[in-house]
Amino acid sequence: MVQPQAARADRTIFDAGPCYPADDFDACLAEHGASPTDRDPGPRRLLHGMTWLVWRQHRGALWTGLALVAGLVVTAVLLRNGAVAHQAAHGITGCPLMGGPERCSSSLEVIEEYRNLYSTPLRLLLAGILALPFLGGLFVGAPLIARELEADTHRLVWAQGITRERWLLHKLALPMGALMAGTGVAAWFGSWALEGAGQATIGLYWYSPTAFVSTGPAVLGYAALGVALGAMAGTLTRRTLPAMVVTLGAMGAVTALLTTIRSHVVSPVVSFGRSVPQLREEDWVLVQPQAARADRTIFDAGPCYPADDFDACLAEHGASWEYSEHHPIAHMRDLQLAEGAICLGLAALAVTFVWLWMRRRAF
Repeated sequence: MVQPQAARADRTIFDAGPCYPADDFDACLAEHGASPTDRDPGPRRLLHGMTWLVWRQHRGALWTGLALVAGLVVTAVLLRNGAVAHQAAHGITGCPLMGGPERCSSSLEVIEEYRNLYSTPLRLLLAGILALPFLGGLFVGAPLIARELEADTHRLVWAQGITRERWLLHKLALPMGALMAGTGVAAWFGSWALEGAGQATIGLYWYSPTAFVSTGPAVLGYAALGVALGAMAGTLTRRTLPAMVVTLGAMGAVTALLTTIRSHVVSPVVSFGRSVPQLREEDWVLVQPQAARADRTIFDAGPCYPADDFDACLAEHGASWEYSEHHPIAHMRDLQLAEGAICLGLAALAVTFVWLWMRRRAF
């Protein structure tokens, strides 16, 4: 590489040594047809300023993330194509393991074989998609600010006329947007693969902990939350390794909490009457149809099973009603959107905390 030097209009470098003793250095250069500013600016970058700096700092993580997403997408395509072809070849498309049309009842061994062949790879695929927000928070979010504070490189950027707010905006928005985009693409292909495999046939339903987040919009909220929690942990600890540990623990705690309250974010369908409608294979059943009293309290029918007349025993205890709660598959997107919105709200709180902390602290 050539250091910036005085040059003539034809781009030939001029030896400015004789001009250094001159009273007017620039006039001496002009006399010889040279100028300190007449140098090749080089190729114009597509990215510049803070955008270019963030790209340079995180290009390794970006290429790694793209490779992971590409691997997940290819795996999803291969699994879906293989699963669809296997179902069509053996005539088990849409067949659950228990029940279903007559053609399914004679294919139980084939369905079991199908599950043994495709269930584990599909679960691993969805687990890989679910891991993307955690990996993003661990290896992108946590070092995002902690590494800058640890090495004091943020002072150099702020000394170039870059405000803290602008610095923080670029540091957070670009990695967060990239992680959300990549995770969203992987989630779409994961949902597509699960749809082709058939939830009832493969035995993996949308409400399972692995499939719920990794096949819908909720994963976008988790991706944003991972980066935001990582940035907050880095701001507080100012060390990369402790920030990574705190981020992993925080993501695990939030995930466990949201998994616990997931079924109550959207009101389930409550069925109560002399008999309740039959539930579908894909329904998320919270309360199985059970005997209940008129006030909708569930009755333990255990003592009535040995009775000669089961229904008479229930009637004797005032439990001649039935009660159930479930989420139909139509609630899937509503539940996923609600959980994703909660994650985005938590991410916004974390980013606000980082912004206020950065403005008020003297680093």
